[in-house]
Amino acid sequence: MQIDKYVFLNQLHLQKIINVKMIRICLSCFIAVAVILPTPSTAQNTKKLADAQKLFALKSYEKALPIFLEAIQSGVKEPMVFYQTGVCYQKLQNIDDQVKAIPFFEKALSDGKQVPSTLSYDLGQLYLKNEELDKALQMLTAYKNSVKADPKARANADKAIETCHNAIALMSVPRNFTVHSFSSSVNTKFTEYNPTVSADESVMAFTALRPNTGRTRSADKFIEEVYVSYNKSGAWSNPTVIPISSEYNVGTAGISPDGQKMMIFIGGAADPGSLYQIIKDGEGWSKPSLLAGSINSNSLETTCSITPDGKTIYFASDRNGGKGGLDIWKTELKADGKWSPPVNLGSEVNSPSNEDAPFIHPDQRTLFFTSDGHNTMGGNDVFKSNLVNGKWTKPENMGYPVNTTANDNYFTLLADGKRGYFSSDRKGGQGAQDIYYIDMPENATTIPLTMLKGKILNAETGKPIPTKMYVIDKNSNKEVEFVYDPDPKTGDYLIILPPSKNYDIVIESEGFLPYTLNVNIPNQDYFYELYQQITLKTIKQFDVVVGQEVLVKNAFYDTQQDVKSNLRETHEAQLVKSGTVDPYDMMLDLMAANDKDGIQYLVSLIEHKNPVESVNFNEKENSKIEVASRTYYYDESDESKFEQKKVEGKTVFSLPTMIVTEEAKRLKDESPKSVSYDKALLDKFIKIFFDQGKSDLKEQYNAQLNDILKTLNANPGLGVEISGFASAEGTEEANRELSNKRAITVLDYFNHQGVVRRRIVAKGYGATKDQTASNEEGRRVEVRVVTVK
Repeated sequence: MQIDKYVFLNQLHLQKIINVKMIRICLSCFIAVAVILPTPSTAQNTKKLADAQKLFALKSYEKALPIFLEAIQSGVKEPMVFYQTGVCYQKLQNIDDQVKAIPFFEKALSDGKQVPSTLSYDLGQLYLKNEELDKALQMLTAYKNSVKADPKARANADKAIETCHNAIALMSVPRNFTVHSFSSSVNTKFTEYNPTVSADESVMAFTALRPNTGRTRSADKFIEEVYVSYNKSGAWSNPTVIPISSEYNVGTAGISPDGQKMMIFIGGAADPGSLYQIIKDGEGWSKPSLLAGSINSNSLETTCSITPDGKTIYFASDRNGGKGGLDIWKTELKADGKWSPPVNLGSEVNSPSNEDAPFIHPDQRTLFFTSDGHNTMGGNDVFKSNLVNGKWTKPENMGYPVNTTANDNYFTLLADGKRGYFSSDRKGGQGAQDIYYIDMPENATTIPLTMLKGKILNAETGKPIPTKMYVIDKNSNKEVEFVYDPDPKTGDYLIILPPSKNYDIVIESEGFLPYTLNVNIPNQDYFYELYQQITLKTIKQFDVVVGQEVLVKNAFYDTQQDVKSNLRETHEAQLVKSGTVDPYDMMLDLMAANDKDGIQYLVSLIEHKNPVESVNFNEKENSKIEVASRTYYYDESDESKFEQKKVEGKTVFSLPTMIVTEEAKRLKDESPKSVSYDKALLDKFIKIFFDQGKSDLKEQYNAQLNDILKTLNANPGLGVEISGFASAEGTEEANRELSNKRAITVLDYFNHQGVVRRRIVAKGYGATKDQTASNEEGRRVEVRVVTVK
């Protein structure tokens, strides 16, 4: 029994061992199955990752990003997922979103060996964009060491490292620029770029990338459109779209200094892109027409800039014969009216990389452009080159903070050199690219130009007159230096002239004979603004135009200090109106300091208007007004007295030139001259009678008329007054017409005998008012000698 007991116990123990092994085996199998068969949560993550990676492969980064982020939040730690998440951020438009890729790239680089070899390069570029320059330099150097066997990759690394050094150097000595961003009326969460601004800051146009709502020509998600804003009393109006009919995208390319002509880019799938122009017509713009000359080619033309005289155009193109990528070219208007073949500006300006967005300042010697070559500090930078002795100087980087480690493009400087406009995708923006402006530091630039802003009006109606203006440099005796077309709807014109020059401005105004104004520009060493108003009036006798009056009023500043003071006030007022300066905080500080002068100045800034709109041309109220006037009677201006002007291949006969300064001085200094004559001569008076219904002059009156004619010839200060009448036999209208004819008959007699019309006053009065007069007495013309006023 005992043996059986031990056998039983042994068997029981063995069975327990077997059972334990079976349990362990089963448990192992369960664990194995648990590893092989995912939980519902893990399965969901796997599907999401697959969806995200599918979107990633389709380059739909914006849709893939939140799925990757959710997977990482759920615990996914694969290096490739971190890398792909970083790429999704990297591909976003806003730089503030792009730099969010940095921690994901850092994680992928530290934990994984299967990530792309270019990751360290991409991370270095992001450090650069985020202005972490030491980290950027370290990462890019590491990348360079890892690609020693790849010459192309090593060259890319060298360029990126050089860019880092440039950024370190330029940011260590920032320029004294104050950078301002436009408000949300201009800048949005979308893209705004390439601001083009007229020389006087009255017009600004820019390109905007906006969602395609199906109202346009393509199936693209976003489309380019041209927006325009006008400077109203120092504040920009809400931008509006310029409706440009095109099957492709459109964008700003440049604007003429006077703001009357805008250059635009039109391009699409079937056309790499060409340059067109539209003309301002009041508040509207004309239809596009191809830019003149041989600027456009089968290659890409993107942007351009035109000089104030309209004779030279600088533009960007990737045509054959360049230095690499986009280059800056120029074409000039020749004497025969044709444009010269485009000329490359050469290797001093153009690099093997891209040069774009040329802007030639109105001084015609300073060129700004965008480049991703030269000594850039990241992306595109703005550069400046000067024309010295016919050659362009080595481009100068505009420095930080105009340029940053992001893309900074499309720079425009106002004629006075006080403010610049550009676009950038820098950190802190409202969208991918935004529009910015900078206030240049005091005395940063000295631009000795005169900007002549004016308006031509009809004196009788107060309305603008369609006009063409030809500016001739008298010093060089050139036929035509500049040609300007004032806005036909407003009469406004803007002319930019260099110092120490003497110009004749030949003006053709519709309904008037051509006339010439002489303007002498002083040899100033500062920017000078001259505001001008020209009014024209016809002189009529019996509804016949016999002459015209030209009245010129100039509003100017006598000294350099006056000019600088006024410009300072203008620009400071714009800061107040733009919201950059809080006037109320300033007012509280001034009140606390009891600064009465400061308070008065601040109030003037708040109420300040743009000078061109607020100039008071009433010389009795504004001591700074210079007035010049000339009355031209056509019968005194026979062809021998007309001046022949060669303009645009034709001869224009102009009325004698009015030298504005001299004429103004003469009118100011001239006192009324007393005319010496025998007062008894004013008693000369005759009556001339006509037959019923007739206006023929009878010979029997020749002797009496000749007696008055002798008096006039002997006394230049005397004239003749002619009053025509009719009897009361006909209708009022017929009598008035007949009395006019009779007065004109006598007027012609004197005029044909050499008495100029300025010495004749003639009028028909219709039927005689003398109720006692006979019909024969009513049919008369009275002639009397008078003094000439």
